[in-house]
Amino acid sequence: MRQTVLMISVLLFSSLAAAQTAATAPQSARQALIEMFFGTAPNHLERHLPDVTRKSFMRMSSSESQTLLGELSSLSSQIKASGANVETFDTGPTILTVQDKGSRGEASRLEISVERDDLIGDEDEIELALHLPQDLREQALPITPRLTFAMKTEADVWRLTDITITVKFPLADPDFLKSIEDSQRKKSEQITMWSMRTIGAAEEGYHSSRGTYACSLTALADASKPGPGGGVYFDPELASGKKGAYVFAISGCDAAHYKAVAEPAVADSGQRAFCTDERGSIRASADGKATTCLSSGEEIDQKTYPPVGTAIVE
Repeated sequence: MRQTVLMISVLLFSSLAAAQTAATAPQSARQALIEMFFGTAPNHLERHLPDVTRKSFMRMSSSESQTLLGELSSLSSQIKASGANVETFDTGPTILTVQDKGSRGEASRLEISVERDDLIGDEDEIELALHLPQDLREQALPITPRLTFAMKTEADVWRLTDITITVKFPLADPDFLKSIEDSQRKKSEQITMWSMRTIGAAEEGYHSSRGTYACSLTALADASKPGPGGGVYFDPELASGKKGAYVFAISGCDAAHYKAVAEPAVADSGQRAFCTDERGSIRASADGKATTCLSSGEEIDQKTYPPVGTAIVE
């Protein structure tokens, strides 16, 4: 009986001692970093800024500085308000995950990993890497942004003293190069689609005022100049017959018909050729040849392309 009581006493004492140790354990630099951006206590961000930084913000006391601090302080609540699930980790290879659902209900996961955590005395450098979810990675270059947070203890509190941002461009990586090519090709084709629409609209205006279709881009540009019979603005670069990575031309025009084509300026570039006519639809051919587009081009659903003048988002 005495042995049992003694054993229970030892276990109870050990548990209390462990709990007390955990409660008084100093906060790590990593925990301080998490608290800065995802804490909920008042002044959770300002608490981890150096005194000189906080005093400087107070002296500025401008709406811009206060707004910036407010946005950083409410970062966690802003993310959660969007419906995403945020989880932070005090230890391990990952410091933060954000789980979200896309517009179609598919899961999307953003992750920030700890690449390096160098603690030396009262200073620590924590290097973090951002890993985008697949749906965003498809729209961006295959690069991994890295942020290094320099922390130092001040009055027994970890304070953020410096932030370094680096981006690595793997220029010898085939996937990286392919991504650049794909991104450039999409942008170039987007611009070309806008140009084909411009030609189509200008041809309709030309036909309405003259009873025939223009046989050249120069004629469309001249017809768009201010004055009697003038139409809407026509891009001078397009009027030259070359815009971006494409060469444009008009042929087969009379009172009832016209054909406009856009062919890649560089052969075997992997870009499609585009064409249109008086019917207004825009077609494309994967081999990049205007003749193929005119004879058997596949009609493009123009609803998938934003209106002319809309910014291209990569």
